[in-house]
Amino acid sequence: MALQPIIEVDPEACVNCHQCISVCPIKYCMDGSGDSVTINHDTCIGCGNCITACTHNARRSIDDWDRFSRACAGGEKIVAIVAPSAAASFEGQLEKLNGYLRKLGVEAFFDVSFGAELTVKSYLEYIKSAQPQLVIAQPCPAIVNYIELFMPELLPHLAPADSPMLHTMKMIREYYPRYGKHKMAVISPCLAKKREFESTGMGDYNVTFASIEKALSGSGKSLASFASVPYDSPIPERAVLFSSPGGLMATVERDMPEAAARIRKIEGTHTIYDYLNDLPQSLIRNRQPLLVDCLNCEKGCNGGTGTNRKETPVDILEQAVSERVAQQKRLLTSSMKDNRASAKLDKTLSQYWRPDLYVRKYKDRSALTKWKTPSEQEMWAIYNRMFKFSDTDVYNCASCGYGSCEGLVRAIHNGLNKPENCHHYEVTLVKKAHDTLDRITNDLHSKINDCSLFMKSVEQIVLEMKENTIEQGTAIEESSASVEEMLASIKNITKLA
Repeated sequence: MALQPIIEVDPEACVNCHQCISVCPIKYCMDGSGDSVTINHDTCIGCGNCITACTHNARRSIDDWDRFSRACAGGEKIVAIVAPSAAASFEGQLEKLNGYLRKLGVEAFFDVSFGAELTVKSYLEYIKSAQPQLVIAQPCPAIVNYIELFMPELLPHLAPADSPMLHTMKMIREYYPRYGKHKMAVISPCLAKKREFESTGMGDYNVTFASIEKALSGSGKSLASFASVPYDSPIPERAVLFSSPGGLMATVERDMPEAAARIRKIEGTHTIYDYLNDLPQSLIRNRQPLLVDCLNCEKGCNGGTGTNRKETPVDILEQAVSERVAQQKRLLTSSMKDNRASAKLDKTLSQYWRPDLYVRKYKDRSALTKWKTPSEQEMWAIYNRMFKFSDTDVYNCASCGYGSCEGLVRAIHNGLNKPENCHHYEVTLVKKAHDTLDRITNDLHSKINDCSLFMKSVEQIVLEMKENTIEQGTAIEESSASVEEMLASIKNITKLA
């Protein structure tokens, strides 16, 4: 079944500049064979790079805001689960955000940060019981998409536990029966979460922070005008940091300090996918970490693809999240007589966790990425179409977006691009046109010179005729005048040429 689009392309706005291909870690999910660059949604991992890179507003994100709004207006029973990164996008106004959602018709509100606490417990229980060689964290759906599509050999190493959002949804279904049949609206910083919902069959609406802010702006209202509504979920602690790079690592260290030296923190599209590509070599040499804490977005979920905070300095984003961590610790401590917040949290987690509840399985989808590899002969046939006839013509200038001439050739071989998008091809065409114009100009000058010589010959003849026939009367004068008129016409034609 084809996946629903999470990024749409406006062909009228697209100028086919290939910047989107240049920043895409996949590249062949893009189709540059037409007048605009389109997307194969089944192989798009949802990293969001192309939206940020497009300066022509030809690419836009798609979420479920419209469907969610209609469902609320129609009286659909809905609960909202709110991602930890809301603390960065709606700083100090999380309960006001809940108030806004309640005004729309949402009945209850759950903090995914508590789902992140459950996720860490799932990870640690798995590590203790299975003693795995490697665990790749999977709260980021773009990374899960990448492994399922392009690195299926890493599937056994993906944490066999749900993401914090799925932990939260399953917790609601299991322990909050009054919401058992309610639809789930995920208040999310991430476009790719839609892929997770499609894969697992859980989650009904992916409502991004950006869409909420747009709706508020359009209504002329601010969150400050809404009542404060607390979460219905238990109080989380350090897992509030989950949306920040290293948030998982910090939470694991709280409960398993000895694991700190064996955790690899890595984020950003410019590093994470190369890292994953190299990870099998580390496994062969037994040099892998115990746990990879990885996120697609360089600023973590706080600057995710569904936020308006991608350009906000990371210090500002993380300060908002850190302040919430401190707030959560105060809440946990103030609710206890003996101030043992960690012990209280462990007891609460045990009430909402059981070994078989939060298990996640994955799919090998690599069959969708079996792009054809051209033979040497086929490759050079395409090179020749691009006016490349020897190795010296293979410049690897990267203007096509693929990083190498061979990358473009592979795309053309699979029907995903065309020779016209090669810089060398375009330069060669211009040179050929210039050479043709030079040849035509030279031919024209030659003909003008020939015409000038002919004109001089005619002038000489006329002059001789005048000298020899001046006494022969009017008829000859008239004849000479006609010849002079003809000569003047020839001169004019020469000047025009």
